[in-house]
Amino acid sequence: MIKPHHDIDAAGKARGFPFRYRVGMRMALMGGFGGLVLLAVVVVLLLGLWSARENTVSLTRKLADAALNDVQGAIAQRLRPAEEAVEHLGRRIENGQIKIAIPADLPQALASALAGMPQVGALLFLDQQGQGLQAIREDDGVDVTVARFGGSPEIMRQIALSRSRHGVHWGKVLRAPDAGYTVMNVRRPVWVRGEFIGVLVASVSVSQLSTMLSEASLAIGGEVFVLYDKAFVLAHRRLANGFKGASQEQPLPSVDAFGDPVLQAYLHPELGPEYGGRMSRDMGIQIVGTAEGETYPLIARHLNWFGEVPWEIGVYFRNDDVAAEFRRVMWAGFAGLIALLLALLLAWALSKHISQPLKDLDRAARRVRDLSLDDLPALPASRIREINDAGQAFNAMVTSLRWFETYVPRSLVRSLMRQGEGALNRSVQREVTVMFTDIVGFTAASEKLGAEETAELLNAHFREVGACIEAYGGTIDKYIGDAVMAFWGAPEAQPDHAVRACQAALAIRAAVEAGNKRSEGSDETALALRIGVHTGPAIVGNIGAPQRMNYTIVGDSVNISHRLEELGRTLPDPTSPVTIILSQATHDAARIQGAEDLGPQDIRGRRVSLTVYRF
Repeated sequence: MIKPHHDIDAAGKARGFPFRYRVGMRMALMGGFGGLVLLAVVVVLLLGLWSARENTVSLTRKLADAALNDVQGAIAQRLRPAEEAVEHLGRRIENGQIKIAIPADLPQALASALAGMPQVGALLFLDQQGQGLQAIREDDGVDVTVARFGGSPEIMRQIALSRSRHGVHWGKVLRAPDAGYTVMNVRRPVWVRGEFIGVLVASVSVSQLSTMLSEASLAIGGEVFVLYDKAFVLAHRRLANGFKGASQEQPLPSVDAFGDPVLQAYLHPELGPEYGGRMSRDMGIQIVGTAEGETYPLIARHLNWFGEVPWEIGVYFRNDDVAAEFRRVMWAGFAGLIALLLALLLAWALSKHISQPLKDLDRAARRVRDLSLDDLPALPASRIREINDAGQAFNAMVTSLRWFETYVPRSLVRSLMRQGEGALNRSVQREVTVMFTDIVGFTAASEKLGAEETAELLNAHFREVGACIEAYGGTIDKYIGDAVMAFWGAPEAQPDHAVRACQAALAIRAAVEAGNKRSEGSDETALALRIGVHTGPAIVGNIGAPQRMNYTIVGDSVNISHRLEELGRTLPDPTSPVTIILSQATHDAARIQGAEDLGPQDIRGRRVSLTVYRF
C-alpha cells in the first residue's frame, strides 16, 4: 500500500513539521516588496534620470521586433495549412487511400480538405497535360470543377518544374489564368509506383495576406509591408482589395510604381537625405528619409520560408510618434528602472525563498502532467502558509493519482489527453481490432493453488500480456477473471491496427513459451493460452452511468473476438501451448503470410459460419 508522505487531520492541518508559525504570502510580499519600493522611491530622487535613454532604445527595438514576430507568426499561421494540405493529400494518393481512377474519390478529398481550411482559396490536382480538378472556395461552400490549363505555357512550365522537385515546395507568385486575382501557391508532385501522375496545388490569395497586414498595421500604429524579390510589393494595406493592374506577366506591383514614398526611399536611399546617428545604430532601426524631407523609422528582416524568391517583411512608423514616445518613456521610465534594479537586488533573498518551493511544485506538476508518478518525491514544508498548504494538497493529490493509475491504464489516459476534452464527450463507430486471451484450464489449476499463489500467478501473467499489448500500441479494456480484452484503432487512429494486434499476439506467444521454458523442473505452473483476434466495426467511447464511466468498445466485433478465443478449445495448436485464432477480416487486413486456413467454422451464437485461420 502506498502511504501519504504526511498525515492530514480533519481540520486540514499538516502534522509532523518543525515550523509552528507560518507567515501568509500576502503579508510577506507586502512587508518585503512594500518596504523596498518605498526605499526605491527615496533613492530615485538622488540617482537622476541618466538611464532613460538606454532603456527607451532597448524598449523601442523590442517593440519593433515583437511587431515583426507577430506578423511573421501570422503569415506562417496562414500559409502553413496550405503546405500540410497538399502533403496530406499527396500521401493519401500515393498510399492508395485516394484513388484517381474512382471518379468520386479525388473531388470529395479536395472539397473536404478545402472546407476545413479557411486560409486556402483553392486546391487543384493537375496531370502532366495540365488537366485535372480544382476545388474553389465560394460564398456558399466549395465548388469542384474540371481544370484545363493545358493551353497556358506558364502553367505547363510550372508543372514541369514541380516534377523535378521533391516534396512540398512553394512556387512563384502567379496571376490565376481564369481568375481575377494574384495567388501564392504551394505544390507537391505526386508519384505512384515510381510514375509521376500530376501535381497538387494549394493557392492563397495575396489580397488575404494584405487584409491581415492591414489589421496588424492598425494594431501597432505603423505600416506593415512584405516585399517580394526586393522589387515588388507582395502585401500591403493598400492591396487588401487586390492589385487592379495585375497581369500574368506582372502579377505584383513594383515598388517604384506602387506609390509608397517610404518604400521607394527604402530601396533607393539616394532619393532622400541621409539619416543615422547613435539612436539608429543602437536600436537597429533604419531612419528613412523621403524626397519630401519626412523621416520614418523602419525595421525589416528577410523571410526565406516560402520558395526560392526571398521575402522581406518590415514595418515603419512616423518619426514624430516615435520621438514623442521616446520623450515620455525617458521621463517616466528612469525612476522605474532604478527602483526595479534596487528592489530586485534587495529582495533577492526573499524572492529566492518564495520561488524555490514554487519551482519544486512546477517540476512536480510537469511530471504529474505526464503521469510520471514513479519515484516522484514529496514536496517539502514551507514557512509560508499558502505555499505549505498547496504543497501538502499536491502531495495528497499525487497519492490519490497513484491509486487511480492502478485502475486506469496510463497509456489510455495519455492518449485521451492528447485528443482533448472532445474525446471524452462522444462515442463513435470505428474500425478496430479486438483481442481476447484466456488461460487454458485455469479453474482446475487454481484449485491446486492457494489464494496468494493464484493472485501472484495472475499478476505475473497479466504483466507479461499487458507489456506485449502496450508495446504494439494496444489498449487494455478490462481483465475478466483470467482473461484479457484489448483493442487497437482507438482512441487514436491506427491505420495498421490489425498488424499491431497480430504482432502483439505473437509477442504474447513468445512470452508464454519463454515462461514455460523457465518453469521446467520447478514447481511453477506452465500455462497454455487461447487468443482470439477479429477486425471489424465497434462503438468506441465512454460507456456507463454518470456515476462511473468506462472507456470501452461494444458491438458484434467484440463478441466475435470472444467466440474465436472459445473456438480455440476445439482447434488447439499442436506446435505451441498458445493457440491464436484469426478471423478472415483480421487475416486480410494484416496481410498475414503462412497462417493455416481452417476453413469455415461454426461460431457459437452466429447463424453463418466464419472462415478462420490458425496463426
